[in-house]
Amino acid sequence: MKSALLLSVLSLILMSCASKPSQTKTVDHAGDFIASYIQRYNIPGASLAISHNGQVVFQKGYGYADVEAQVAPTPETVFRIASVSKPITAVAVFKLLEKSGTDLKTALDKPVFGKNGYLPQYKKIKDARVLKITLRDLLQHTGGWNSESYDPQYDVYHIAKKMKTSVPASGDTVIRYMLQYKDLDVEPGKEYHYSNLGFNILARVIETLSKMPYEQYVQTEIFAPIEIVDMKIAGNTLKDRLPLEARYYDDPRYPQPISVFDNKTRGPQAYNGFAFHTMDGHGGWLATSTDLVKFADAVTPGAGKVQLLKPETIKVMTTANPATGNPTASLGWVSTEDGKSIAHAGALETSTLSYLNRRSDGTTWAVIFNRLPVKDLAEIGILAKDLMSGMDQALHDFR
Repeated sequence: MKSALLLSVLSLILMSCASKPSQTKTVDHAGDFIASYIQRYNIPGASLAISHNGQVVFQKGYGYADVEAQVAPTPETVFRIASVSKPITAVAVFKLLEKSGTDLKTALDKPVFGKNGYLPQYKKIKDARVLKITLRDLLQHTGGWNSESYDPQYDVYHIAKKMKTSVPASGDTVIRYMLQYKDLDVEPGKEYHYSNLGFNILARVIETLSKMPYEQYVQTEIFAPIEIVDMKIAGNTLKDRLPLEARYYDDPRYPQPISVFDNKTRGPQAYNGFAFHTMDGHGGWLATSTDLVKFADAVTPGAGKVQLLKPETIKVMTTANPATGNPTASLGWVSTEDGKSIAHAGALETSTLSYLNRRSDGTTWAVIFNRLPVKDLAEIGILAKDLMSGMDQALHDFR
């Protein structure tokens, strides 16, 4: 199973579950649904948060954050959020563009690579088409890489060996490897192909423009103004687990892979398969479910005490562009065409599932699970549809 393909499947489902007529619901119905969902799919634990018009109205944990210790999730329990990290990176990019004072369209359509690009430091480029990739392309997954066939973000052992650097390969090393040795799959700007690599590159753009490490910039400029203090890039192994962090559990049907850290040890995918600082901009963050709804409300004009971006910037960021070939693709988000509803899912094989949804009715919800209960892509489609439609029904007409 390829993580990029898995998220592509999710992105096509996210906006397809329209609400159906129903009686007025309360947030308790949503909690009841999540409690039943983790039982139905054999998920150890979950955390759910809901806000309305910028005010958090519900936060609750379900099941176990740590099965062995019989510890339930609390509002302070942080989870890996996987690709829900992508909207965070997108907002950080737009914050930098606003601060630069450059016309937004000009900034988005500027090349990323080459001597006049955002990242002139990358000089060894095998495929000259790379020089056509713009900031907009990276944000909307039209950069030209097709991660369904190969995703370098999870090949950090072999890339490090090829590039003669320490294992695991850093985000910068992965980019250098791809530019130096790989061709693009398609012409930039022409086709939508979900790309983790694109958001790795965006994290390096943030570092270059801000002259700060990616994690520090996001914590300082995005999280601090909205009083989020516990979000950070995750650790890789069980030994790296933080005191308030959930424990992750592979689907028991999933085979134990060879470790990306030594290429010989076998163990759970959750603690052997991911180098989170390499994945920082596309899948690296830890968060509580409340953190996620606060973040979404901070890019929702009219909601939240603090808005991170100007309304006109938010509109550009969240309006879908059907010309990409994916009618839900906006700039770092999955959106309705008018941008009134925005969302993003995250999944890590097979230990994390997360979902953030800002609805057009003023309700935002986020849920994070410590298992992704799938064996193949047919199952991810079923469980994703169940999650979206179940929450839609539970919160239908919520006021």
